[in-house]
Amino acid sequence: MPVRPVFLTVFLIWSSLIIGQLLFIFVLTTDASEPKGESNADIFALVAGVNAALTFVLRHFMLGGFAKGKVAIDTLSGQSFFMIGNVIVFALSESIGVLGFVNGLSSPGKDAWLPFIGGSILLLLIHIPLPSRFTPPVSSRL
Repeated sequence: MPVRPVFLTVFLIWSSLIIGQLLFIFVLTTDASEPKGESNADIFALVAGVNAALTFVLRHFMLGGFAKGKVAIDTLSGQSFFMIGNVIVFALSESIGVLGFVNGLSSPGKDAWLPFIGGSILLLLIHIPLPSRFTPPVSSRL
């Protein structure tokens, strides 16, 4: 598989997850039903914090080799590792928004979901799969 389709595939996955977060916001702002229960914000915030930290740790360990030139994206195993690493980082980022969505369904007000979904979108933007992040410097390629 050529390198360009792998970047495109990962970018499409990333953009789909951003659209999913925007759909969560749409549903929560147009839902007129009464909240069904209590807020679990304390527990959700703890889980969200752990997941946010894990996105950076896993990105470093799973995808850091590409920028250092230790892993080549033009090999089949490198492309698989690239896709798997990005999907795991994206899933952890997305899970924070899902926590906000669940909390928003059970608790009134934007305070219940906005920090989670906003944080999720911010993490997805931080982890955007730009090809320049996974290309080693010219000095490493010589």
